[in-house]
Amino acid sequence: MSLSPTVEENVSRSNYEMGWVAVHRMLREGKSWSGREEHCSYWNTGDGRFANVSGVTGLDSKDDARAAALVDWDLDGKRDIWIAGRNSPRVRLFLNRTPTTHRSLEVLLRGTECNRDAIGARVELTMSDGRRYLQTLRAGEGYLAQSSKWLHFGLGATGEIARLRVRWPNVGGAAWEVFEGLEASGHFVLSQGTGRAEPRVLGAPSALASAEARTAKPTEKARIWLASRVPLPPLPILTSEGVAGDARDGIPAPSLIVLWATWCPPCVGELGELARRAGELSAAGLSVVALSVDEEPQRKAAFELLERLQWDFHAGFASLPAMESLDALQRSVLDRKRRTPIPTSFLVDHERQLAAVYKGPVEIETLLADVARLRARPQELRERATPFPGVWMSALPAPALLSLELAYVERKLDAAAAEIGRARMVSKERSRASILNEMGKVRADQGKLAEALATFQEAVANEPEFIEARINLAYALHQSGRVAEAIPQYEQVLRFDSRNVTALFNLALARCTLGNLERARQELELLRVIDSKAAAELERQMRKYFNQ
Repeated sequence: MSLSPTVEENVSRSNYEMGWVAVHRMLREGKSWSGREEHCSYWNTGDGRFANVSGVTGLDSKDDARAAALVDWDLDGKRDIWIAGRNSPRVRLFLNRTPTTHRSLEVLLRGTECNRDAIGARVELTMSDGRRYLQTLRAGEGYLAQSSKWLHFGLGATGEIARLRVRWPNVGGAAWEVFEGLEASGHFVLSQGTGRAEPRVLGAPSALASAEARTAKPTEKARIWLASRVPLPPLPILTSEGVAGDARDGIPAPSLIVLWATWCPPCVGELGELARRAGELSAAGLSVVALSVDEEPQRKAAFELLERLQWDFHAGFASLPAMESLDALQRSVLDRKRRTPIPTSFLVDHERQLAAVYKGPVEIETLLADVARLRARPQELRERATPFPGVWMSALPAPALLSLELAYVERKLDAAAAEIGRARMVSKERSRASILNEMGKVRADQGKLAEALATFQEAVANEPEFIEARINLAYALHQSGRVAEAIPQYEQVLRFDSRNVTALFNLALARCTLGNLERARQELELLRVIDSKAAAELERQMRKYFNQ
């Protein structure tokens, strides 16, 4: 990862931005910076060395951890550790159960002349036997972590406090304030300017259920309930009679579309369970479509297998466009760039909108419960999409139709992209900016470039963060020969969305037009990380500039 650029540095940001793009792409592909690396904890031996005691302490789990914070959670005089990570459980509390009779002191600083939390203050504690401890109160430590503001001092089993003094931040001179009234155990509040420690009795901590600190085995099996639904794309298939059709046609909704293969034992087991409980599924009003992904040589075997299972539901063979459409669909709605595993099932509601995705064999009880709630209130549907209860602070989410349309466009699934584009136009709020943007596109299609340009400019003036309108404005300027004016518009799009493929592509070409080939190469390298296909096409178009 490149170092973060600063305002003072007059250098290109491309390396820094490319690093973040690569990291986010890696995470969406299910990878990690340091996943499954065991945590380490070290013991200060007191002679200037440290011993690795990870296994003894029980802290050597393989979570993909990101942050650790220290606090005496159970108020037993020993500091405990909260660890936050990327995988589940997202937060763990490790309680310090070390058997000991040692004492501890915790102090909380309160500033009056300096900042209220006394961030930056230094506390010096001297014991009667000469031991000396020094701590500085910090606002954050490590990576994205903030430990308790109660400063903890381990005092051992013997010795009394001889002196405690504080040097407060942002106070003139180097004067230290000495505090009286401290004991070699307990909690005390030290308020600036008082010189007297105030004892404090803290309440009992919240009770938490204990659990073994283990990491779950990786699995692709999952039930994903969508908080906002999106239309099912066209799914060209061959029916069991060998007739070309669309899997959506002639099948009553709601329905379950199952991708399976003869070479997949979990698929065969799932189909057998669906066939065995066909009566219950039909009674719930659910239609099932089994789409085999087998290639031509195995299709006869697929028919024979369905006959042995006494399959009474619909069946067919998924075409490559159908599989690509479903793969693009699940990647887009889940924002996780992993190929669709087999089996995967798609639950479609009464309006032919995608309601849920099941990766791996779906359990019938889960399926029936989900079908029964397909028409629940939007608030309930959102609650079912999360793995835990909570209080929502935001409005109900809107379906990300634009990103889904772009996912179809990227794979050249023209029919799916056209349908989702129409759905997006129908569903989105018709603001003045969106109306102007559509008017501009019509005028551009009619060859009225000057009128289109003026319309796009008005759309952006009405809604400066309207990315589509700004891209259209930049492209219209570009096409009009006003390339120097187009570049700032492309750059503004990238400030809103640093991974916008269209803006990066056209920005590089615009720089080539003006002879800035070095900057164009930087955009090309960034595009390689985001979209290799688009980068290959950009490189092809840029060759003519390099050869001049």
